[in-house]
Amino acid sequence: MALRATFCSIFLLAELLSSFQVYDLLVSGENVTEIPEDAPVGSTVVRLRDSLVAASLVSSADDANGTFWSANITTGNDWGRFEVRGEDLALVVAAPLDYKLHSRYNLMVELTNTENNNVLYVTLVIVVTDVPGYPPFYNKRCETPVLTDKKRDGGYTLVRSDGYTVSIGGEIVRSFDDYLHALEVKRSAANLVLTGDCSVRFVVTLETLFKEYLSLQIVFNNDTQGRAELKCRDREWKSTGRITILDTDLNNDLPQWVESGKYKIDENDRYIFAFEFNEVWSMSPYWFRCGINASFAKGPDLVEWISQYNVTGCPEGQYGIYCDKNCVCKNGARCHGFNGACECRLGWRGRACDIPWPEVGIEETPGASVKTYIGTNLTLTCLAPHIRVANMTWAYQTRKTRNDTKYIDEGTVQNSSISFHPILEPDNGKYICNVQAEDGQLFNATFILNATECRPNYHGEECSQVCDCEYGGTCDRWEGCLCPAGRRGDRCEHECAPGTFGWNCSMKCNCENNLMCDPVNGSCICVEGQSGQFCQSISISDKNQVVVVVLASVIPAIVLIGCIAIGILVNRSRRRKQEQPTVDTEIAFVMETLLSWEVNKEDLHLEHMIGEGEFGHVVRARLHVPELGYEVLVAAKTIRPDRMTGSAVRDFRREMDILTRIHEEDKEGHPNVVKLYGFLTQSEPQYILVEYASNEELRRYLWSLREQCKITGDRKMLERLGFACDVASGLAELARLKIVHRDIAARNVVISDRKVAKIADFGLARDVYVSSAYERTEQGREEELLPLKWMAVESLRDGVFTCESDVWSYGVLLWEIASFGEEPRYAGGPMHPDVCTMLELLRKGVRLQQPENCPLPVYRIIRSCWVFNPSRRPTADELFRKIDLLTPQRHAVQQINNR
Repeated sequence: MALRATFCSIFLLAELLSSFQVYDLLVSGENVTEIPEDAPVGSTVVRLRDSLVAASLVSSADDANGTFWSANITTGNDWGRFEVRGEDLALVVAAPLDYKLHSRYNLMVELTNTENNNVLYVTLVIVVTDVPGYPPFYNKRCETPVLTDKKRDGGYTLVRSDGYTVSIGGEIVRSFDDYLHALEVKRSAANLVLTGDCSVRFVVTLETLFKEYLSLQIVFNNDTQGRAELKCRDREWKSTGRITILDTDLNNDLPQWVESGKYKIDENDRYIFAFEFNEVWSMSPYWFRCGINASFAKGPDLVEWISQYNVTGCPEGQYGIYCDKNCVCKNGARCHGFNGACECRLGWRGRACDIPWPEVGIEETPGASVKTYIGTNLTLTCLAPHIRVANMTWAYQTRKTRNDTKYIDEGTVQNSSISFHPILEPDNGKYICNVQAEDGQLFNATFILNATECRPNYHGEECSQVCDCEYGGTCDRWEGCLCPAGRRGDRCEHECAPGTFGWNCSMKCNCENNLMCDPVNGSCICVEGQSGQFCQSISISDKNQVVVVVLASVIPAIVLIGCIAIGILVNRSRRRKQEQPTVDTEIAFVMETLLSWEVNKEDLHLEHMIGEGEFGHVVRARLHVPELGYEVLVAAKTIRPDRMTGSAVRDFRREMDILTRIHEEDKEGHPNVVKLYGFLTQSEPQYILVEYASNEELRRYLWSLREQCKITGDRKMLERLGFACDVASGLAELARLKIVHRDIAARNVVISDRKVAKIADFGLARDVYVSSAYERTEQGREEELLPLKWMAVESLRDGVFTCESDVWSYGVLLWEIASFGEEPRYAGGPMHPDVCTMLELLRKGVRLQQPENCPLPVYRIIRSCWVFNPSRRPTADELFRKIDLLTPQRHAVQQINNR
């Protein structure tokens, strides 16, 4: 409920001239007028004439006799927020109020009787209280353009579309014009509210459905009972909002946000369309697909509403969905097209940016919208509007020694400006403009210069050298052109020299008999009479040669058939999933079998979210453990209530089952597997409680080591191999228990406060840590995320997951460790390949290349994990022993850390 401004009027006797009649007037504090903070200009605050009549100072005959009072606000009217209307002596709002800037006004009003020259001084005490959501928030991320074409006569809308389509079962049944233009006759009911996160909510109401919209009646069947809710997604299948449609003759259950009072709904309106769209950016078209399952005579089918809107903006001085509202912004402030919020320029504040505000700011030339690079020019200018400046100085703090502040020599400062021609890396740091006003008040403003990159296509210490890389090479600041696999030279203009391949031709071929290799992936190019990975010499009979030729021609067909077979398997799995137990029965089963791990709800205290996905999220929490007598930090994993799908519940249950099996022999579990503390299943939401890792996931920790390496040059190889040993040890424990993880990767390994790596995430990893590592598939209308670039060939081809396939994934994890957490990319393939592309690459023998500065013994271990035949891959125990032999100092370091 909007808070209201309370106006307490107390009339006090002031000192009058000796010739004036003195009136002793005191008006009770019960004379209260309530006006909200967001009262429009012209709203009446209090009527002074009514008070004079009540005090018998003015009679109804005074006007007929020509007697009247004049009024003038003498003091306390800061920034002209109020004025007195002469005809009725009413104190009114003259300019927008703002609680945050000024919540109390003490006004002195001078009333003069022009008939007898009597003067009365009136003191008004005005207290302004806050109104939630006012003034509107200006969000630059969803800033709208300003139309310069003022010749068009009306017909504006803030967003425009070429139309939208309605489809049933994937088949378009009708196309329409722009929805907002079609409903322009009801635009007074189209209320729009922009939230601080650039989400939009608006309501459109109709008395009857137009002829071309009668198809929407399809959703008001017996199943929906007058209410339809369409869930909206973008092209990447991410949720973008929802549309709720109501036939109020059948259902009047409005969304709670519609009932807030901000949206106008007429009594005669029967159909209500409530739109909720998230993250509406204006930089790109807003495409959405909204759908709902509806019943037809032939059975249920999917009804979808698809449209794309472009944020076109409003003419200058206008805002709103139909650009029919007038902006109040002044003094050059920009008006937001969504909600009319004002972006004030330096030195102005308030709802309308009409309140002068003494402050100091630093202006950039070129502007803040232009990215700052090394080698470009920059000027910083200190501005101090509404300040009588007595002294202005510049100070500088280097990034390396924050406590060392140096005042810049006045010789380098001209007209309150600092210029860099050009910017060099030593210039980076904090620049502070200090201003002292004539009254002694101090002001300051800070600008942080952090230019670390060269302009695109430039390199060198001062970023003055041009790259001009060819054949897809990328420009590195220090190295110049980084050539793609198979290219070399200053501009990548040459192919790899014979016997070399890979990135910048840095790897040597291992082909026998002096044969050539592919310059991109290093695969050996065999000649007639030779075969094998390295083209070993093998004599082949003519009959066998025929077989080889036939197989060579048939293999592409086999791959194609394999892809089709995968599609058939997916369809079969859809049918099988439909026969799975319901969500409720699965949850009940978990509750029965895992009761010994149940914790008391009162012992769990949730704190803040540390990971979120589309189906689940993780919250940091504190758990009181009665056996220990104190609290421990835990990570609490749960399924989002709105995404309680069968697959999500199965993954949740699977993680609970696996964790209990790992801790069945010993409740402390294994030192390299995340520790289980319990479950909360007797209330909603349900949680899996595991130990909290203070150093987050291994991937992010590797990124931090990479940044340290850039500064210190220390590659931390011993520490990284220690993590590899830890994961191999944990993987060996899983193999002993005959547990298959299915997603061994750096993102699913956490680092404890003692720098120990622990395998985690046995179920919801593909959701909680959603990233480009996972590709979406759909089975039985349920989405599944697969880590294709970490999956073994048999997992991709047949959907088989074993301990041997976990070893393949471990090889990719070891590659991540060697490359400081880079995302894998297979030479000759896209960054995000699909299943068939991955299968084809692996069949050709393409593997991840040796990372830069990765020791050859480590890369040999990595490659051994990717043998095509699963039985020939090393076991987890063997991997542990091989890596442990490379780290002779590891045990000594661990002993020191454990002391």
